[in-house]
Amino acid sequence: MSKRTANALRYKYPLPVHPLVLPELIVHNPISWAVWLYQYVRQCNALAERISVTITPEGNAFPHIEVRDPTDMMYLWDNGFFGTGQLSRSEPTWFERKQLELSKDTVGGGKQLSLEQITRSRRQQRQEFKQQREKVEAELLALRQQGVITPEEESKVLEREREKLRAYRESHSSLKELPGDDTSLPDDIFDDEGNLRRLEALELLPVEALFLTYALPILDISPKELIDSIISSDDPAALDRLLMHYTAYHHYRSQGWCVRSGIKFGCDYILYKRGPPFQHAEFCVQVLDSEDSKPYTWYASTARVCGGASKTLILCYVTRNSSPEQTRRWAADGKLADVLSSMSVGEVVYRRWVPGRNRD
Repeated sequence: MSKRTANALRYKYPLPVHPLVLPELIVHNPISWAVWLYQYVRQCNALAERISVTITPEGNAFPHIEVRDPTDMMYLWDNGFFGTGQLSRSEPTWFERKQLELSKDTVGGGKQLSLEQITRSRRQQRQEFKQQREKVEAELLALRQQGVITPEEESKVLEREREKLRAYRESHSSLKELPGDDTSLPDDIFDDEGNLRRLEALELLPVEALFLTYALPILDISPKELIDSIISSDDPAALDRLLMHYTAYHHYRSQGWCVRSGIKFGCDYILYKRGPPFQHAEFCVQVLDSEDSKPYTWYASTARVCGGASKTLILCYVTRNSSPEQTRRWAADGKLADVLSSMSVGEVVYRRWVPGRNRD
């Protein structure tokens, strides 16, 4: 089975609530109607038990909303890509990676590398190649300044050094275990019986947790309790920011996008068509209050970062149609439906105009 097919089967559902699977209905057959109605009444797509979350520390400016059960962690990741593993890049795979390091299984006579190790290895290879290239450029510059090399000789030297760089890149192109990697693990990650402890938790963004309590009630906490736990009562500005960002998050999730944190690219969210295993994110979303304004340098710098990653910057303006005091009262009472209905979302695509590329 190919990797694409395996991912399509694993990430079959875009949300943690699955549709009912009903038998085919034959309209002119009464028995078919009876079977269909029986299956419809009998089936239920609600979770048998809600997912437990832990919030620590409560009321802090940076609360940690954690899911610690391994089954629940993988369920949230496989069904919508919610949360981030605290000891992983995104998918919570720390436990499996450490087990792989401890195992004696080998692939092709060497240790099988995880995605995190592959990324680190490639970054180190690129850094070493850049250092070799800078060394060659510095030597050529020194020869030019001394005037001891002719243009013809410089071309020959340059071509010879390029061949060396190509050979260096090819010799280091295979992914190996990084030199200096210490495969020994500290003793405190093992229990008394010598088994590897599960130290990793799936951490949810506040907007993700709010979505999983209001839009899809699968967490064992109500929206009101969640807001009271992560927002201090004497910080109304933090509540306004949370409601504004959740409005944008809910908007894109309801449109079918997979929404992930965009802090890596200097924005609030990034949007995937399906999810990280299938393709790169296409858009960066910056959530803004329609009544506030930013300096031009802020827009330019944000667009430059997103453009450098080949992503389109979307400015998502959230407009309040009710007073902030009324919105806070609704949130305090757990009436998120009234909060969302009192806000509207507008979008502007921001592109950096380059004269040499945008002539037409």
